[in-house]
Amino acid sequence: MIKRTKPRKRNNIHLLRGFFFLLAILLLFLGGLAVHFSGELTISQHNNRKGYEKNIAIKENEAVSRKNDDIVQTSLEMGALSSGSRSNRQNGNISIVDDKGTNHNSYQRYDDKYPKDRVYCMIPFIWNTDFYKVIMSTWGQRCDSIYFLTDAIVGGKLQGDKIIDDPKGGYLHYTAFPPGTFPENVIFINMTRSWNDCHETNKHGVEFKKVCRHIWEKMWRSWVYVDEHHSDRAEWFCKVDYDTFFFPENLKYFVRDYKQWDPYNEHHYFGHYLGHRANRPAMIAGACACWSRKTLKGIAQVYRNMPKGYMGPERGVCEDRSHATEEVSTSLCLNDGLGVTAEAARDGDLREFVMLDPYHNQLTWNRTEQGEWWYWKGKPKNAGQMDECCAVRPIAIHKYKYSSQMEKLEQQFYGPRDNPNIRKLSDRSRRYVTKVRRAMGID
Repeated sequence: MIKRTKPRKRNNIHLLRGFFFLLAILLLFLGGLAVHFSGELTISQHNNRKGYEKNIAIKENEAVSRKNDDIVQTSLEMGALSSGSRSNRQNGNISIVDDKGTNHNSYQRYDDKYPKDRVYCMIPFIWNTDFYKVIMSTWGQRCDSIYFLTDAIVGGKLQGDKIIDDPKGGYLHYTAFPPGTFPENVIFINMTRSWNDCHETNKHGVEFKKVCRHIWEKMWRSWVYVDEHHSDRAEWFCKVDYDTFFFPENLKYFVRDYKQWDPYNEHHYFGHYLGHRANRPAMIAGACACWSRKTLKGIAQVYRNMPKGYMGPERGVCEDRSHATEEVSTSLCLNDGLGVTAEAARDGDLREFVMLDPYHNQLTWNRTEQGEWWYWKGKPKNAGQMDECCAVRPIAIHKYKYSSQMEKLEQQFYGPRDNPNIRKLSDRSRRYVTKVRRAMGID
């Protein structure tokens, strides 16, 4: 027999070579396929990321555009810039540039958290360029609407309530000035009583001119005007003294998150509650007094119908009267005309949302040491005092008579965390400012 071992071995070698050849081709194919899919996945992820970032950017730009459009529209409606000032768009913000070239970046007034709790800021005013500008560049930017209801007679230079410089040309009616002299959100009110003809003697026997206390006439005339022209611009209406630093966003927090009040169907008249006047309704301090739209509509009609021109002393009647006290007259008219009484703006720990004195002073007030003077009369026995006097989301702080003080407050509550205006505070004041900034989400 003939053996065929060698051809079989040769065939096996050929089969083995073919197997390895096919395996190599398969590995190359799989490797190429893996590279292909990896590239596709990278491109897909890159495109998805770009698309996502593009969508986010579009949404952010749309949001900024909406906010800026709201601010521009509000500024146009309000005449928010003083004469000689201009507005610019810078990096998506609106800025206020005054006639000295100083740039005041504005606070974004668009507030989608409280769309149905707009705040109208009404400042009873005697024309004062410095205070107009400082209010508009600080807390005034955060009002949904802001108007200065101003005496029609213009002139003189003021320092607090003192007239320190009479005008050489005398006091003039605002119509004597060229058109465009005053900002559009300054509304002049014709008064029957002058503000510039009062005198007072200081402790040294020196007589000086001061602003006459005819605030009650200005108040009721101003609210009648607001009702007739601006009542559709807000849900909450606040009278804010020119020397009060106001926090509109904290007022929104108070009425919506804390109280859950209805401005259309409920009467509300609130602020710092004062109950020290015997035989008179409790009242809200004039530093910052607020009410709902329903109350505005009602009280404006009461003011239209009340008696006018009484010259005698206060007699517990809702009426226009010379030298009437604003707070007493307001509470009388609300109580007699609408059956509305004052409501205290205090938190659950009985801390005040509205401070009647600079906060560094009020943080030191001790009821036990001071006794029951008018400030403490009528307040709960366990009302907050000293470090716990005041709510950490304040609505208003009163009695800042100089524009530079307003600028410092703006920096303390809204400026960078470690700015000089905070570093210079006492330890007690700095602790309070830190609590406020944290509660408001600034820090």
